[in-house]
Amino acid sequence: MSLPNSNNSTQLVRASGWPKTTAPSATINSTTSTTPTSATATTTVQTPTTPNQTNSTPPILTALTDNNSKLNNSATNSSSQSFTHLERTIQSYPLTNYTFGTKDALYERDSSVQARFQRMREEFQTMGMRRSVEAVLLVHEHNLPHVLLLQLGTTFFKLPGGELNPGEDSIEGLKRLLNETLGRPEVTPQNQWLVEDVIGNWWRPNFEAPRYPYVPAHITKPKEHIRLYLVQLGETSMFAVPRNYKLVAAPLFELYDNSSGYGPIISSLPQALSRFNFIYN
Repeated sequence: MSLPNSNNSTQLVRASGWPKTTAPSATINSTTSTTPTSATATTTVQTPTTPNQTNSTPPILTALTDNNSKLNNSATNSSSQSFTHLERTIQSYPLTNYTFGTKDALYERDSSVQARFQRMREEFQTMGMRRSVEAVLLVHEHNLPHVLLLQLGTTFFKLPGGELNPGEDSIEGLKRLLNETLGRPEVTPQNQWLVEDVIGNWWRPNFEAPRYPYVPAHITKPKEHIRLYLVQLGETSMFAVPRNYKLVAAPLFELYDNSSGYGPIISSLPQALSRFNFIYN
């Protein structure tokens, strides 16, 4: 894949040791949008009265009114709880809150793409479909969400993560992979990582590069399942970046509709993340 024409990603500072200051931030213009609110219409129903009718309400009508009131209140509370449950809020902290250093290079298990697919083919015969997990780590600059990406060379970007071991739990495996990739080797225990939500499922139908956010109708045995998790970063943290990688913070507006620069999975993140409400601390 090729790099986009206008790259707004922020390459995070990497030093030979641990820096005493945090990585500088890039200046990005932010935009603010205002969503109009809708008015709530109410309807009042009047009950006609007869000349001999008094102000008192018969007991049966009183019981029905009280019952209807309870039902309405119950429905309102249920609707409010459902709305609260559906409104997911994610905390985001400035890029300058984090410190980035370096560690020894981290190499892929396979020397080439062809070797990767050959190993996948061999393991499929004994272990079945490969399970992989990837993490979406969010920061912000000037209230604009950015995703942390690993860059290898000049044209390849990937999310932190990798393959799960046979029988390994997805979340525990993701934490292990994050510590192997971005954890500080001299620190024990490692970062626990707060896994918030599943934001995507992708499948590789064949021993080939294409992946899809669904299983094609003619495929009965996908060769790989990739699950994307939104991982909440703490207010501050220190990361160790392998020397053969660069860590960049890419704004969502650059990823959107940019599969030629970042691939189909990463370029789909703006849509996947649009259902969350972000709080910029």
